[in-house]
Amino acid sequence: MSIAALLQAAEYIERREREAEHGYASTMPMPDDMRTVTKRPKTKKSQGSRTTHNELEKNRRAHLRNCLEKLKVLVPLGPETSRHTTLGLLTKAKRFIKKERIHRHVRNTEDK
Repeated sequence: MSIAALLQAAEYIERREREAEHGYASTMPMPDDMRTVTKRPKTKKSQGSRTTHNELEKNRRAHLRNCLEKLKVLVPLGPETSRHTTLGLLTKAKRFIKKERIHRHVRNTEDK
């Protein structure tokens, strides 16, 4: 056993005793040959899954944008602004649907 390994073990024991007084957990020191290991570069698989994720997210946003455009055609928005936020559009659509349900309910009860 080398002197460096013995010194490292002694430091570990001293640290462990100090930490035990304070209730801390202690870990073994890393061997010298493990300290020089750097992070591995990303694999082709992880890069591919990132690309796949980005493509799926792009398609999801495009689909959502398309649905919002269709909703703009169906819901009367009024002349307040030329551009509508997603939240504003959804709020107006919700109100419009509620009004339509009420009108439909009134018409059905009048017919009976």
